[in-house]
Amino acid sequence: MLRHFGYDLQKNSTNSLDAFSTQRELIKVKEAVIFDVGAHIGSVAMKYRTLFPFASIYCFEPFPQSFEILMKNVGGDTRVSCYKVAISGKNGTAVLNANLSPATNSLLRTDKKGSVYWGEGLLDTKYQVEVDTTTMDCFVKENGLTNIDILKLDVQGAEFDVLKGARDTLSQHKISLIYTELILCPTYEGLHKLHEYLALFDFLGYELLDFFNPLRRHRQLIQADAVFLSSSFKEASKDLLITNTKQTNAAVG
Repeated sequence: MLRHFGYDLQKNSTNSLDAFSTQRELIKVKEAVIFDVGAHIGSVAMKYRTLFPFASIYCFEPFPQSFEILMKNVGGDTRVSCYKVAISGKNGTAVLNANLSPATNSLLRTDKKGSVYWGEGLLDTKYQVEVDTTTMDCFVKENGLTNIDILKLDVQGAEFDVLKGARDTLSQHKISLIYTELILCPTYEGLHKLHEYLALFDFLGYELLDFFNPLRRHRQLIQADAVFLSSSFKEASKDLLITNTKQTNAAVG
């Protein structure tokens, strides 16, 4: 969320881990397939382009104004495909809550307690707009995709629904790495708890690699990003993971 407001979380030591560097180290495919779900105006898509010059990047952004800027930012890239649709838990349409800060737009209603953690006004809903929705399973099937190297999720609290709509794809381990935002404080109505995410990932055969960019307020962890790996991809990458662990330990020592 902070990235959308123009803030960066800086490393506090030379041994701190960066989520994007970690992804680049793990994904060795030259022509990677990357899904940017909740692409907003394309900042993360452009970051991925610098890291994966030959990747095919699929951007999904349902909010019309954000989608227009997204197209201006990445539409000229022939390896980027943009879709004005929300990836969700069902096919059809849904109501998107357009908030004072577009970065906080969500398919979920704003929780009244949200201002305690995020400040006054940012999450206030100005109006609602109907948007098209589809599931990951449906999109993958319709487009004949056999694998996704990276699935990035940032849909303001609706990540759990995206995952539910991707059960077939996930259960077959067609997605190697998932990089997702996790909001851990009252922000939107119907937010799922951390333990629910962990249980779902475990059920689908995905393992937590690490947390990144922790944000705390009132002595409470309120948001973090996380990387999950499919168990099959983790097994195939075990030598790389062991090597990186040794390098990290050597740096610490």
